[in-house]
Amino acid sequence: MNNNSNLCTWLNMKHFENDIQIKLEKSLIKYDLSPVEFSFLHYLYNQYDCKATLLEIKDSLKLSSAAVSRMAVRLEKKDCKPITRYHSDNNQKEICLKITDSGIKHFKEAAIVVDAVLNEFFTSSDFLDLRDMILSTNIQTES
Repeated sequence: MNNNSNLCTWLNMKHFENDIQIKLEKSLIKYDLSPVEFSFLHYLYNQYDCKATLLEIKDSLKLSSAAVSRMAVRLEKKDCKPITRYHSDNNQKEICLKITDSGIKHFKEAAIVVDAVLNEFFTSSDFLDLRDMILSTNIQTES
């Protein structure tokens, strides 16, 4: 099989992503966060007034409603209380979440570590090799 095939490129991308995921999981343990929980807080942090509905978070993170709801419950129970839940003023059935001041502080501390991990990976020779493989695969596909 050609080393620059779409299949090989995809598998290499999956392996690279898995390596990042494992490193992020280990790095975020001291913040009592998973990478997905970190993404959850990141989404809230970047919203106007640091608020969002469960549906908005679900759509952004590409998760099921049940997964987002479970994650919200887990985050609410954490010691630093990074989020609060409330009902929308416009629709009492709509559940909204807001990142708290302690959640913002916690997120910012964890973000420094996440950024360092990602920087390490994205400046590595493995990433440069993967990038070259992707570009090479794209050129071959277009020909």
